Amino acid sequence: MERTTYQLRIDVDELNYERVSSILDLKPLNYKYGWSYEVVLEEEPEYYNVIDRFLSKLQEKYEMLEELGIQRKDITIWLIYGYNNQCNMEFAPETLKYLGENGISLCISCYEAGV
Repeated sequence: MERTTYQLRIDVDELNYERVSSILDLKPLNYKYGWSYEVVLEEEPEYYNVIDRFLSKLQEKYEMLEELGIQRKDITIWLIYGYNNQCNMEFAPETLKYLGENGISLCISCYEAGV
């Protein structure tokens, strides 16, 4: 089964996890990679631009995050893709530009999901 997981990860001290959640109005499921929020999409979901949604959550919040010692280099967006037969990805130029303008890294991890 194909599965795509998007994670917004922020490298921040554990004491500030709840504050980050409050600033971004997001509730992470766990703190496996520091502060981390994820969206899981399975089996050809209708188009849902998670990267844009994550970046929109961060807009206007950078100053508050900086007060906690979080710099943009501490923020990453992960795309974790489980595939069955072939792994292909395509990103709209606007999305990549949006990432670049915000100084946020996009990390991609692919794995063969099996049948």
